[in-house]
Amino acid sequence: MSEMLTNNIAEVVESYKRTPRKRSPQEITARYNQALETYKELCFKPQDDNQLKLMTHTEIKILGWVLGKPEKDVVKDIARNSPSMPFGTF
Repeated sequence: MSEMLTNNIAEVVESYKRTPRKRSPQEITARYNQALETYKELCFKPQDDNQLKLMTHTEIKILGWVLGKPEKDVVKDIARNSPSMPFGTF
């Protein structure tokens, strides 16, 4: 266990030493669209994986922010990729 933790820490330290690479707007847009598709797939899966849905939702919101999209447009994109549920069914 401690060996895995040590290796993980070493990887994180190495990642901080590397020079960050700027992403092009096309790469960010592609990742945004891919995250929307992933979210859509997660919403329609029968098993309930809320943590993964939440992480993907957060990624979409952050990528939308990076792209300079208005909040309401990002929310609309997420809603478009979510199953529509009748009021009162949870």
